Amino acid sequence: MTTQRLFLAASLPLAALAAPASAQQFPVFSIDWNGPTIGVPNSFTGAPITEGDLLSGPTLVPAPGPLPPPGIVETAGFAFPVGLGLGWYAPCVGHPAYTPCRVEVDALSHGLDALVRCTATGTTPGARQWAFSVRTRSAGIPGTPAAPTVWTEGPCQDDGADVFVDLGVGCGPLAPTAPIVGSTGYVDGNGLPSCSGAVYPGTGLRENPPGTIHGDNLDAVDDDVPDRAFPSATCTYFSLDSAFVDPVTGLPNSGSAVANGFVGGDVLRSCPGCAPAVYASAIQLGLAPNDLDDLDALVLRENGVAGYQRSFSPYDWTSGQTDMLFFSVRRGSAIIGTPDAFFGLPISEADILVPTGAVGGPPGIWIAGENLGLRTQRMGTIFVADDLDALDSLHLPEQGTPYCFGDGSGPACPCGNFGSAGRGCANSQRPEGAILWSNGTPSLSNDTVYMAVSGTPNNATTLLFQGTLALVGIPFGDGLRCVGGNVRRLYQRQALCGNREFGYGVPTDLPLSVQGNLMIPGTVHYQVQYRDANPTFCSVPDLFNFSNGYRLVWAP
Repeated sequence: MTTQRLFLAASLPLAALAAPASAQQFPVFSIDWNGPTIGVPNSFTGAPITEGDLLSGPTLVPAPGPLPPPGIVETAGFAFPVGLGLGWYAPCVGHPAYTPCRVEVDALSHGLDALVRCTATGTTPGARQWAFSVRTRSAGIPGTPAAPTVWTEGPCQDDGADVFVDLGVGCGPLAPTAPIVGSTGYVDGNGLPSCSGAVYPGTGLRENPPGTIHGDNLDAVDDDVPDRAFPSATCTYFSLDSAFVDPVTGLPNSGSAVANGFVGGDVLRSCPGCAPAVYASAIQLGLAPNDLDDLDALVLRENGVAGYQRSFSPYDWTSGQTDMLFFSVRRGSAIIGTPDAFFGLPISEADILVPTGAVGGPPGIWIAGENLGLRTQRMGTIFVADDLDALDSLHLPEQGTPYCFGDGSGPACPCGNFGSAGRGCANSQRPEGAILWSNGTPSLSNDTVYMAVSGTPNNATTLLFQGTLALVGIPFGDGLRCVGGNVRRLYQRQALCGNREFGYGVPTDLPLSVQGNLMIPGTVHYQVQYRDANPTFCSVPDLFNFSNGYRLVWAP
């Protein structure tokens, strides 16, 4: 841990950090340099927003506008709070809106995105929906579902700050000839009525405010976060911006990738307090190694093995032997128009792509842009194609209830090592503490529960266990024990980047209810115990700690 590492919990009231269970969380996102929110003081720390900062909305859940500006949950540098470690951050702080600087984050994931699988019925049970945004000046396809869609929001340039979700495109690979399913609005930019009349909850961005050139463009998104302190507790995977000229605006891109020693096709990884490094290179993904391609959107499910294990064929990531990685490319990328690996069709900036086949070969079209209701040059239109600009695969909704926190709201942590709101007691590497969370439906006949712990020490051994009783929090080791009664050990795993996953969607795992030998419906309590091998931490060097407790009510 470095002395530069600071945490969001210090800047916010504890109540502001705890979101209600099962509520829609705010996505973490970044914005393009070419918008009015650049340079505006953020709502959490007051520091000016840059295009390299990871942001979240100013309220607990997406809300109707008008809204204050977003808040910074992770800076582009080492500055408060946490940071991606980009050396250009300090000179870019406070630069004027609509001017580029060399920290632009172009794609984003925390490696925990929903696993994409397929069934015989053509559904993807591991992912509820694809969530995405488009670059400003997109238009969509006429006749796609009712507002809000890219087609209805594009004419008034209200689309670039929004997040949309598909309406059930099914299993990939999907060619452009598949039925057009389309998409609908999920999170708005400003939460105010658009020119179509659509109103849906917003993030505090600005859409076409008076006296500006145009509104904000949401540039990267990750919706699978349990709380606002989350980015400080894990590694962040992201890409930076290439330097070629945008063929629509005629403006050069920011060139943040080359400025920081990378190329725009690389996926980078940054852990708290450390500088970024290449996680997956452009050539591994089938992109140009010389900054002529720009990776513009990212979905990643890390398999827990250090480094990038590239996929070679559809769904090989479900074995756990490879990492699941989907992406899109920015308009102007050299690979656009190149035949893809699955259909031999020209690749578009509206497509969701996946690396496949031999290393260095072209990626395959996983979901064609047309299926999402986006316009491509394959349609024979004289207009420019829509640009899929950010991407996430969403987990099923959360159904459980966290309880028993080491944040001072209950029993004291053993040595005053309080964590952030809604988490366990602090540990030697994560002052915010570890958090246990879940997605999916707790049903004994259709178990889709996926549990994850975040915020443990790097490479810590973790143990998920269940019990029949909830405890108020008994000091034990460096943390609080929250589960009692008939206790059963479920999974023991090593954490990577402070994360570990269990249950549905985790290759080789039995469903949580099967692993726990649950036979009848009812309430079950869960907690993670983890190793903390620092003997100088806390006053009682027991070398282990706990997450918060978590309650699930299992249905038949």
